[in-house]
Amino acid sequence: MVIHVIEAVSRIGEMAKSDVGDLLDAIVENPNSKGGYRHALVVTLEENDGKFSYRGVELEELKDYRRYLYKGKKGNATDATPTCKIAKDIETTFNKKFLRWFETADHSSISGEETATLERMKDVIFSNKDKIFDDLKEKRSHLKSTENCIITIGVLKDGDMKYLADYDVYRKILLKKSCDRFFRKYGGESRGTDALCSVCRQQKDEVYAYAIPWPFHTFDKPGFIAGGFRQSNAWKNTPVCFDCAINLDAGKKYIEENLDFNFYGFRYLLIPNLVIGDDYQEILDILSGMKKELKMSKETRNRITDDEDEILDMVKDQKDFFSNSLLFYKKDNSAYRILLHIDGILPSRLRRLFDAKEKVEDAFSVYNEMVLSDNKIEMRYDFGVLRRFFPRESGNVTHDKIFLEIVNRIFVGRAVDRHLLISFMMNRIRDDFVHGRSTLINTLNGFLLLHYLKELNLLKDLEVSDMSGIVLRREELEALPLEKRVEEFFEANKAFFDTDAKKATFLEGVLAQKLLNIQWVEKNATPFYSKLHGLKMNEALIKRLLPEIQNKLEEYGKNYYRELEEIIAKHFVLSGQRWKETDDELSFYFVLGMNLHSIFKEKIEEEEMEGTA
Repeated sequence: MVIHVIEAVSRIGEMAKSDVGDLLDAIVENPNSKGGYRHALVVTLEENDGKFSYRGVELEELKDYRRYLYKGKKGNATDATPTCKIAKDIETTFNKKFLRWFETADHSSISGEETATLERMKDVIFSNKDKIFDDLKEKRSHLKSTENCIITIGVLKDGDMKYLADYDVYRKILLKKSCDRFFRKYGGESRGTDALCSVCRQQKDEVYAYAIPWPFHTFDKPGFIAGGFRQSNAWKNTPVCFDCAINLDAGKKYIEENLDFNFYGFRYLLIPNLVIGDDYQEILDILSGMKKELKMSKETRNRITDDEDEILDMVKDQKDFFSNSLLFYKKDNSAYRILLHIDGILPSRLRRLFDAKEKVEDAFSVYNEMVLSDNKIEMRYDFGVLRRFFPRESGNVTHDKIFLEIVNRIFVGRAVDRHLLISFMMNRIRDDFVHGRSTLINTLNGFLLLHYLKELNLLKDLEVSDMSGIVLRREELEALPLEKRVEEFFEANKAFFDTDAKKATFLEGVLAQKLLNIQWVEKNATPFYSKLHGLKMNEALIKRLLPEIQNKLEEYGKNYYRELEEIIAKHFVLSGQRWKETDDELSFYFVLGMNLHSIFKEKIEEEEMEGTA
């Protein structure tokens, strides 16, 4: 992760920490942050004159999470305090998390008097552990099996219930645990003394190795350690002082709780970074306002991802005084595995992405009306259009890596290989074709994706200037004679129809579908499908198909398409020999024509079809 993003997380944490007003408040985690832990089982002790006795277990609604001092640990490790989430079953949690915490608690940060207090609590809990366990099970039975809860400790003193946050002994242990995790990992320690902090750039008495959130490097592998093969020197990679470590932790917590979004099988964190000025509170206020507006608004929003809580369409309306980093990740055993980091996305770049979306959706309105009206589907661009051609798994192969690479290129404005896209599109479309499924939706989504990338000027061999700016309208097209309609279509899409070979192939696809439609009406079957070779087209096959289609139409006595055939033949003549288009390109243009055939319907065709019906 680049240093300015780390600094941004630290500054966000500093602001978030100042909002809660207490250092420990910034460290403590909300066990109910995802809405799954709404209750607490409170093992209640009573304190009189410094002595403790067991009172029972109380079931309470989890309200102010900070009083429980919850800070979770991965796997079977004990949490930072006795407060723990009930995992698979209450017995395992009680024995391996709750009781074990008292057996393994680190007393190095607390006084002798505080150690004695902790030991007295421990003695009461262990001497009553069977009774406590039975009480926990009984109280847990009051909840539905789908409801989760935590176990914690409460102390009744002078008629008031006190929680872990009310005891300095637990607060100190939590703070120590939080500090330890910044330099203790992989069975060893790594911290430096009298060194420069990489975040605040100040000389500090002590700096730590493992304070960077969502790290890319792996310190248990020698090649990632700046100091060579000694893990104790890992702090030299990114030395972080205690104050910055706490700020980074608070920033990480704020971002994960407030700026974490879905993205087609992944998740991403949105990290704002000031470009102008130094007021991170302004950014937090803006983002907080967006989240509130999102919750209150019932309007259908303009999104480019699959997350209903996406705020990119709001961020785009801001001025370029801050940029955004998108950190795509997957969770492995609660650990973040960073898959992609996209840095420096300005609101103006997001506006460009949304403007292109709006423009191509307007251009595709004619297909919604003339091709998709019976399907009750409208072409809308979001990154799901790209994902359908690069799915998580296809034929036991995952396409996650290449999908994220193209996402990265779109966000930052780097060119995308058109031939690669068409190759993957045809894989999906051919699979539909050979299994007897409609190719309509995937074909039009492929055409939509190409238009979107062209509008962003991201296709290597196409320029935005190649586009005419013409937007096809149904009423205007239907009023035109066939030849003019074909010309208007090619003019509106001229960046994609820049050769006679492409035009001829597309129109032959139109003609082929018209034959298939006639066969279905006549025979309730489409034997000509087998002539299309599973949509594995090439120049020779395409040139051979035209006379075969014409002959079949004549056999049925329904060749209403002689004008169209003449247009195709003209383009064949002009196309010459040894076409430059790849076989996948020719296949895509052919199937595109098949699916847009209704745009080129002739009057006599409509009359004959109505008569047949």
